[in-house]
Amino acid sequence: MKGKIFVIGIGPGDPDNMTARVYKAIEKCQVLVGYTVYIEQVKELSSGKEIIKKSMGQEVERGRIAIEKALEGKIVGVVCSGDSGPYGMAGLILELLKDHSDREEISCEVIPGITSALSCASLLGAPIVEDFCTISLSDYMTPWERIINRLEHACAGDFVIALYNPRSLARPDYLEKALRVVRQFREGSTPIGLVRNAYREDQKVMVLPLEDFDPEMVDMFCTVIIGNSKTYQANGLMITSRGYQL
Repeated sequence: MKGKIFVIGIGPGDPDNMTARVYKAIEKCQVLVGYTVYIEQVKELSSGKEIIKKSMGQEVERGRIAIEKALEGKIVGVVCSGDSGPYGMAGLILELLKDHSDREEISCEVIPGITSALSCASLLGAPIVEDFCTISLSDYMTPWERIINRLEHACAGDFVIALYNPRSLARPDYLEKALRVVRQFREGSTPIGLVRNAYREDQKVMVLPLEDFDPEMVDMFCTVIIGNSKTYQANGLMITSRGYQL
């Protein structure tokens, strides 16, 4: 029996923001593999399934377990927060399968989800309406020098920027270092949006000017969205103009 892996982006974590494809894929799965927090977000859909939870940093192990289960002929769901692509497991799973000797015994389907930049933008108003970029401040997989280089070019290109993994106990000063770069390119009045736990019980949404933004408010459950030269604040919301003649 041929096994299958679904790499599933569950969105921000609440059921209302999961797509119909996510529900259908999870329903078909016999095994769910994922980071503990993400598995908890779909626990109401996991009844009767084999559940394999792993800690952050065990992504390769998760991928290998998923492949092992699929080789047993099982349908496996690898659960990702947000989208399955950006900072998710889709790329890793396909890399692990690429040269696998039993590759023809497994099929793989990538199920997209709402990535954090877009779910958080919807709570902030309309900060993302044209070209934008996402930058992770985690140097776990990317050298810090490369992250800063990307940030400088994104600022120079006047992109709206969504910062993922903005601040952690291991990297408490990285967000402040990133904001120093931003201040070289943006006015102090530039709006910055902060969203913590988007679409979950303890959700927090704030919009502040760059000059008043305090990195101490931020942790790893937050996404930070930095406006560009056309972003402004109105009625407590962030709005980026596309340039329509009003």
